[in-house]
Amino acid sequence: MLFDATFQKYLAQRPVAVMTRAALEHAFAAPALDELFERTAQRQYTQQLSFSTLVAILESVVFQRHPSVNSAYKHSPTDIPVTLSALYDKLNRTEPQLTEALVRHTAARLCAVAECWPTEADPVTGLRLKQLDGNYLAGTERRLTELRGHGAAALPGLALVVRDDRTGLLSDLIACEDAYAQERSLVGRVLERVGSGELWVADRNFAVDALFEGIHTRQSFYVIRYHRGTTLHERTPLRAAGRVETGAVFEQDVRVGKTSCRSVVSRPDEPTTDGDTEIRLLTNLPPERASAPSVAEVYRRRWRIEGSFLELTTSLRCEVATLGYPRAALLGFALAVCACNVLRVVSAALERAEDSAVTGSDDVWEASSYAVAVELRVAYDGLVVNVPTEVWEMFARWSADQLAEWLVSVARAADRARYRKSRRGPKRIVERVKAGRKAAHRSTARLLAQRTTSPK
Repeated sequence: MLFDATFQKYLAQRPVAVMTRAALEHAFAAPALDELFERTAQRQYTQQLSFSTLVAILESVVFQRHPSVNSAYKHSPTDIPVTLSALYDKLNRTEPQLTEALVRHTAARLCAVAECWPTEADPVTGLRLKQLDGNYLAGTERRLTELRGHGAAALPGLALVVRDDRTGLLSDLIACEDAYAQERSLVGRVLERVGSGELWVADRNFAVDALFEGIHTRQSFYVIRYHRGTTLHERTPLRAAGRVETGAVFEQDVRVGKTSCRSVVSRPDEPTTDGDTEIRLLTNLPPERASAPSVAEVYRRRWRIEGSFLELTTSLRCEVATLGYPRAALLGFALAVCACNVLRVVSAALERAEDSAVTGSDDVWEASSYAVAVELRVAYDGLVVNVPTEVWEMFARWSADQLAEWLVSVARAADRARYRKSRRGPKRIVERVKAGRKAAHRSTARLLAQRTTSPK
C-alpha cells in the first residue's frame, strides 16, 4: 500500500493540511536545498548545521507554528546539532544572493506543478506578464546594541518581488540590506531578471529611463506608471482612445529621456482612494499589439501583487520582529514568499477540482490561502510525529506531473466549501469625523445603547 493507515486518516480529516505538507516537501527538499547552498554561498560553509535545517526552523516561524526562532529551536521534532547561539550566528550571516536563489529555486519547482493545470491567458498574447513591486520590511525589536536607546523604528531592509501573472506565483526576489535605499536604485538588478518576450508592469517608483531602455533593449515590453519627477516631452497631442470599466482613456506619443514610447492616460469616473483623477502610464507596446484600453487594463492587474503581499501578512508571518539583523530578516521574508507560493499551488489545486466539478456557473470559485494556512498549523505536529518520514520524502522525488495529479485528486474528495474565500460586499464610503481632545475615544457599548434603528 502506498500510504499507511495513519496517513489515510489525516487525508480524510485534514486533506488540505496533507496537501500543503506534501507541497512543502516537494519545494523544500533537503538534499536540493543543501546543494543550492554549496553552489551559491560564497563565504558561508557547512560544518554541523545544514542550510536545509536552518530553513526548516525558520519556516515553522513563518507559518506561525512557533512565535520565534528560539521557540522553534527548543521544540524542533529533530535534534539540532548546534547551540542556539550558533544557529542565530548562521541565520544572521545568510548571504543575500543565497536568499534570492532560494526563492528562485522553490518558485521553479512549484511553477512546474502549477503549469500542469490550465493557466490564465496572457493579457497581451505571446507576452508573459511580470509584476514588480517593493516592500520595506517593518521595524524590528531593538535587540542589537546599536539600536538600544533610540525611539526610531529599526528597519532591516528592502525587498523587490516579481510576480508571474500566468501562474500567480512570486517567482523572484531582490534583497537589499539598506532600508534607506530607493526602489529605483535597484533597477540594474531588476534588469538582470528581464528576459525576452516579457511584459513588465510596475508602479511609478520604477519610472526611470534606465529601466525603460533596459527592458526595450532586451526585446521585452513595459507598462509603468508615470512619476512626476520623470521628465516627459510630449510629441503628439492627447487624443481620445475609448473607455475601460472605470473611465475614459486617452493616449499620445512622448519621449522620456532618450526613450520614445506611448503615454496612456486613464481618467477614472471617480477619484482613486489616493484622490488621483488621472493615471498616466508609459509603455513601449505598439498600438497594433495592445490598444490604449488594453494597456490600462494590463496596469489594473497590478493589484494582484498587492494581494500577494496581503497574503504574506495575513496568512503568514513575513516580518519576524525578533530578527534584527538585516540578512536574517530578509531570509525570513524570502521564506514567507516561498511559503506563499506553496499556499497558491494548493489553492490552485482546490480551484481546479472545483472547476471540474461545477460547470456553467458564472460565480468564480476562489480558495482562501488563510484557511489553508490555518489547517496546516492545526495539523502539522501530528503529521510530523505520526506519519513516517519516508512518506514525505517520497513527495520530494515525485515529478511535477505526479504531484499536480495527486493534489487535484485529494482536492476532489475534500469538502471544498471549508476552504472557499469569503467575499464581502462593497465598502460604504463614510466621511470620517476627526478626533480632537474632547473626542479622543468613544465607548462602543454606549454607542450601541443609543442605537434606535438597525444599520443600513
